[in-house]
Amino acid sequence: MFLDFLLFELKLRFKSISTYVYFLLFFLLAFLSVAAEDFGPTGAGKIALNGPYSTLIIFAEFSAFGILVMSAIFGPSILRDFQRDTYQLVFTKPIGKLPYLGGRWLGSLIITLLILTGLPIGEILGSFAPWADHTRIQPIHLAMYAKLFFEVCAIQVFFVGSLFFTVAALTRKVVTVYLQGVIFFVIYLILAISVSQTRSLNYFWPSVFDPLGILWTENITRYWTVAERNTLIPTWTGMFLWNRVLWASVGLLSLVVLWIFFPMSAETLTARASKKKKKVEQEDARPPRARFGVKLPVVHQVFGARTSLLQFFSLVRLRINNVVREIPFWAIALVMIVYVMINGHFAGRLDESNVWPLTFLMLQAVEGSAMLFFLIVSTLYAGELIWRERDVRFEQIHDALPSREWIDWLSKFCSLAIVELILLTVVMVCGILSQAIQGYFHFELLHYFKELYLITFAQVVIYILLALFIQTILGNKFMAHGVVVGFFVLVPVLYRIGIENRLVLYGEITPYTYSDMNGYGHFVAALIWILVYWLAIGGLIGAVSVLLHRRGSDSSWKSRLHSAGQRIPGVIPVSVLLILIAAGSGGWFYYNTHVLNVFRTAKQARHLQADYEKLYKKYEKQPLPKVIAVDTTVNIFPERRSFSATGWYILLNRTTQPISDIHITGARDSVDEIHFDRPAQQTLNDKAHWYFIYHLATPLAPGDKLRMDFKCSYSSHGFKDGNERAEFAYNGTFFDQDYFPYLGYNRGIELDNPVRRREEKLGPYAEMAPRGDPYYSQANLFRPDSDWVTYHTVVSTSGDQTAISSGYLQKQWTQDGRNYYEYSMGSTDIADFFSYLSGRYAVKHDKWQNVNLEVYYTPQHTYDLDKMIGASKAGLDYYTKYYSPYQFAQYRILEYPRYREFAQSFPNTVPYSEGIGFIGRVLKPEDIDFSYFVTAHELAHQWWAHQIIGADVQGSNMMSESLAEYSALRVMQHRYGDANMRRFLRHELDGYLRGRAGEVRHEPPLLLVQNEPYVWYQKGSLVLYALSDYIGEDTLNNALGNYLRQNRYAGGPYPDTRGFDAALRGATPPDLQYLITDMFETITLYDNRVVSATWQETPDHKYKVVMTVKSHKLKANGEGAEQEVPIHDLIEVGVFSGSKDHEQPIHVEKQWITQNDSTIIFVVDQKPTRAGIDPYNKLIDRNPEDNMTDIGKM
Repeated sequence: MFLDFLLFELKLRFKSISTYVYFLLFFLLAFLSVAAEDFGPTGAGKIALNGPYSTLIIFAEFSAFGILVMSAIFGPSILRDFQRDTYQLVFTKPIGKLPYLGGRWLGSLIITLLILTGLPIGEILGSFAPWADHTRIQPIHLAMYAKLFFEVCAIQVFFVGSLFFTVAALTRKVVTVYLQGVIFFVIYLILAISVSQTRSLNYFWPSVFDPLGILWTENITRYWTVAERNTLIPTWTGMFLWNRVLWASVGLLSLVVLWIFFPMSAETLTARASKKKKKVEQEDARPPRARFGVKLPVVHQVFGARTSLLQFFSLVRLRINNVVREIPFWAIALVMIVYVMINGHFAGRLDESNVWPLTFLMLQAVEGSAMLFFLIVSTLYAGELIWRERDVRFEQIHDALPSREWIDWLSKFCSLAIVELILLTVVMVCGILSQAIQGYFHFELLHYFKELYLITFAQVVIYILLALFIQTILGNKFMAHGVVVGFFVLVPVLYRIGIENRLVLYGEITPYTYSDMNGYGHFVAALIWILVYWLAIGGLIGAVSVLLHRRGSDSSWKSRLHSAGQRIPGVIPVSVLLILIAAGSGGWFYYNTHVLNVFRTAKQARHLQADYEKLYKKYEKQPLPKVIAVDTTVNIFPERRSFSATGWYILLNRTTQPISDIHITGARDSVDEIHFDRPAQQTLNDKAHWYFIYHLATPLAPGDKLRMDFKCSYSSHGFKDGNERAEFAYNGTFFDQDYFPYLGYNRGIELDNPVRRREEKLGPYAEMAPRGDPYYSQANLFRPDSDWVTYHTVVSTSGDQTAISSGYLQKQWTQDGRNYYEYSMGSTDIADFFSYLSGRYAVKHDKWQNVNLEVYYTPQHTYDLDKMIGASKAGLDYYTKYYSPYQFAQYRILEYPRYREFAQSFPNTVPYSEGIGFIGRVLKPEDIDFSYFVTAHELAHQWWAHQIIGADVQGSNMMSESLAEYSALRVMQHRYGDANMRRFLRHELDGYLRGRAGEVRHEPPLLLVQNEPYVWYQKGSLVLYALSDYIGEDTLNNALGNYLRQNRYAGGPYPDTRGFDAALRGATPPDLQYLITDMFETITLYDNRVVSATWQETPDHKYKVVMTVKSHKLKANGEGAEQEVPIHDLIEVGVFSGSKDHEQPIHVEKQWITQNDSTIIFVVDQKPTRAGIDPYNKLIDRNPEDNMTDIGKM
């Protein structure tokens, strides 16, 4: 009997077309993930597309989405007899639980696993696709596929399938089967996002309790290098073992629950139905009401506009009630509220810092999280409303009612739209409530209204119209659901593969960002026109839906098309109006985005970059003069998002040969005219690729100077299809010298991603020049075409704004309603690195010694001003004490809109995005203040970038970024203390390890760093902080100060890290010289671990602590391949009181570790609770979680 049920289930599923559709879906997902690398989640450019890591991610992520398929297979298999009322007949037979339940369950399990084999089969066949990137294809290893398929897919199907099978069998409700997959996935999504939002570095328990594997796959592999990701497979240890065992056990437990509680009895299963039947019989047994002697009312049939309107309102009210009275709707709404409130809570966090939950942050959190639920409601209830009459077998009566088709269809649309409007209101209330809970009461209701009721609601309506259209067209509700979901998935996929015109991507709107400083700004026009366009298109497909709306028993296409012909006259007026609106708005959108502006896809933009390199790379070492003086007149027009400028450079020939040709790059399309103070002829004018060559009639002799005059401008015309220039805003313009001419070939334009370079038929990306290169040692890192320059500018802006640039204000005046400002650095040389800002600012003034401190901010952002001033003073104290005097008489911080989220240090001027500062909130004394840290970091660049600039060679980024990061860490340490720095250092370590795991080229040692931010930021700060701890803060800082003063304002040849290396070695004792080698010259990692720790009270009431540790030292190459080396290192060990993450040191010291296994003994005065090796994460440890442990009593 067991075999009969099993074979029946298999035969039934093999006959169903859905089985093959599901298989094809998973096959295509895996196939395209390998064959079309932009499609799938396969990681960085050197990770094998079909390697172990990629396969693990493909199996985990796609099988997680497969829970909807599991619900559709496991649920109906047990529900089938109850849907068809055949269970009473089946249960009269001598059938046991095992054959009945086991056969159906096993059949569903086998079918689901066969469907998921589409993943390995698709991946294997994708490896042979001729268009695939075969440089990232490994040989096929069937054992690897089999192992990962079992570990990921099979266990997941067992757990999820068993759970769904049990729920369906015990509830025996279609709606449960219908929604359990969706609700399970949404709840999982809520928990996963909530865990990620905490930014916690405790990965173990979230990974263990992750039922679908997305978290544990990420956490297990988070520090794997490229070499490891291409070779390693998770082993059955740690979090992986516990996760698989836990969820396999949950699946087994659900089957046990089913076995216990499922009644194999027709009498028991029909008891509820019998009670209902008895109730009906009791109703029928009541005495009949009088049926005679009652005069029936006279009915006057009126079929006019008023009747249609009353019918419409009545149907809308009825259908809203039908939706909101359903338990699944309330389940979705409840889950949405929980999700929104959780995300609303995290709106008060930015990276590792707390911020005030401003309305734009709250809306970003709650609206983004609620959109998924709006789409779920649109998808599900579009089907319910379209099919409701047929589902309850009421269609014959309903279709015979005297109402028009458009009334019926429109009432369904409006009722669903109103339901979504109610949910939007709930979301707004959740956002406001979350702000209030967090102590923020400036709610900005108008902003809520604009965002939710004008923008979001319009998008939801567009999706509702699509869902209703698909449900109307197709003859199967469940298939229509799949098509709607497929549509939602397809649009971003099409965009990702290069179809980027939003006029052809249904429902896609132009990207926009709200800024407190600039509002919706320049995004409004494009947003309005694209919304109007898609609403009109949605209205048109709604009109088609009315034409094809089913009515009557004959629902064949022939009958529906015949009915549509009869209905056409009724929809013509509306359709014509909608066509005109769509054509007008779409035409205007096209005119702005394709005629007034150049429309380029991402691929076309890459082609231009590649062509620039192919055409002009040959001029990379063309002898050119250096810019030594800059003078500009810049007119900013914020209301037009434009600027115009005139200016001149003084060029000096520092080479040993005459220069006849001046090469110029104008990558921002902003260079209009170039003139020289001597005769010159333009011999190349390639404006399409931003390159120009001028031939001087009289060559520029060595040591001679040349004046070059230029005109530059940028004008904003209409609006673009995305890719708006973020530099120009109605309030908060911020652009820099990149809009001015650049001498020579600009390597910064080159494509650096290996994958993109192969696509463009380019060779490997050229490394930065080695230290000592005779050409590039004469060029500085920031502007190879310039040396230190004198700087003067006049900047004008509109009458209600202030314009700022580097330099001291010499003069200010108003003319023709515009404000003018003259800035100059006088005779002081600065880096050729300056910016222009314009905005409606309030200003906070302060002073440090003789230095004026100023913060220019938007008036509502007053939260961080004192902290920014405090960080500036603390930094000035620290840096002048150790490094050198501050070279300017002012230091200014200026806010700009959050369209870009960074701060950047120009001479005495720091533009600082509102997206990363100005809104910080310190809730507890030990909280890390990110604004304080960023301010200290950017101030440090006034030394490490504006007093010393490295040559344009390998390693020089470390001399600016690593030293600024370290300096800021030290300022933070003096404010927060060593104990509170542990968390900050741990996050720095996490950032470095994650960065090297995603490396697309190769990781260099710190002294040779090129374009690897995770090396120069996170690793650089960690190793410098550790070195200062080993040799002493004063010792290291004095060495840095001496190095800086020796190279202050040095020109060509510019300094590089060879001198820096020598300075470090000179300050480091002989027995610690290995630190310079390990930290700076090679890639060295550690694996330190506490094996055990116990304490015992001594007779003199002290505490003896015995700690056993393991220590391994590893050397890695640029690909991440590691080799263990003997250890002979001085490593910190310590004993602490307090709980985890709140430890207080009792005794910390450094000990020489000379073997892999060591026993360390302490005697301390205070009862210990925790012990560890490298407890503050100062070393680069591959697995820092096991450095500390609780101490048990001996």
